[in-house]
Amino acid sequence: MKKMNCGELRDRLTRNADERHDPAKERHLEQCSACRTYAERLATARQLLRAHHGNVEPDAGFSSRVIARLPKSPTEALGWAAVRFLPATVALALVLVWFTFQATPQPTEAASATLAPTEDLLSWVIDPSGDEQ
Repeated sequence: MKKMNCGELRDRLTRNADERHDPAKERHLEQCSACRTYAERLATARQLLRAHHGNVEPDAGFSSRVIARLPKSPTEALGWAAVRFLPATVALALVLVWFTFQATPQPTEAASATLAPTEDLLSWVIDPSGDEQ
């Protein structure tokens, strides 16, 4: 059985309040005091909210007011944040291009000495049978 980490457990506790028996969750809570404390505080907060605000219902226009306040376009939501990160993005791209060209291996003298001379290659292209003239 898969061992659960703290992030997975807290995500599961936050999302699924009504999830009852899960052996991996129970085992993690037995072993991890920080998550056990988190689970206890979360349960207490849920109980307090139900006790004091359990019967509160939003009015009929609530959803339309929320939707009206949402940004109309992604650029409106991002605002100047995208513009602020543009120089850093361009700089990072330039650095990556520079490193790519720097990492390209250059032929060494030893490697070029083992290559066939240009004349041999040309004669082979002209006469692929390999007969020397």
